Amino acid sequence: MSYTEGAHDSPADTRDRLVRIGSKYQASAPSVADGDNAYLLLDASGRPLVAGAAAHDAAAVGNPVRVAGVYRTSIPAVAAGDIADLLVDAAGRLKLAFTPDTFKVIDAVAITAGTPATVWTPASGKTVRLLGWFLSSSAAAALEFQDSAAGGTVIAQTPLLATAGVHDAPSIGAGVALAAADNTLDLDVTASSTISGMVFGIEE
Repeated sequence: MSYTEGAHDSPADTRDRLVRIGSKYQASAPSVADGDNAYLLLDASGRPLVAGAAAHDAAAVGNPVRVAGVYRTSIPAVAAGDIADLLVDAAGRLKLAFTPDTFKVIDAVAITAGTPATVWTPASGKTVRLLGWFLSSSAAAALEFQDSAAGGTVIAQTPLLATAGVHDAPSIGAGVALAAADNTLDLDVTASSTISGMVFGIEE
């Protein structure tokens, strides 16, 4: 099957037609409340605007099929086979799955090996999903990220760093979620060290 740019008006070429999906382009992003339906916004070239991008101008051109997203203050749980809403942020921009929005600074925290320090305490009822980190260690050590439950299960770990070594993990895919809501993310070291940097992810 081939596709040719331009109009597709003949009944004979129905099989080659595209289902065209349009959305909205405007100067300032609207405010939405929890549970509101919202347009997926576009940039000046008609590309989907994702969270963190610039705002839009004027009203939609023509009469496109509008695709709506839903703004939620928390990410709902879904199971295999569920139909789920497209989520937008508070400004109506498409929210990509697992886009970090929580950043926890670790400011020269001295950690004794075997005595982990809590680096992320979620809001009540929320579950931490670790998505990445930028960290340095004052001593030669590996850094262990632990779930506070079940005796501090290690959920991620850096390689062994040299003295004053740095390890950056700007993305670990879908990340690692702690086992349950309200669990804290703790950080341990294989040799006592002072740790600086930050960890980031989402609370869901």
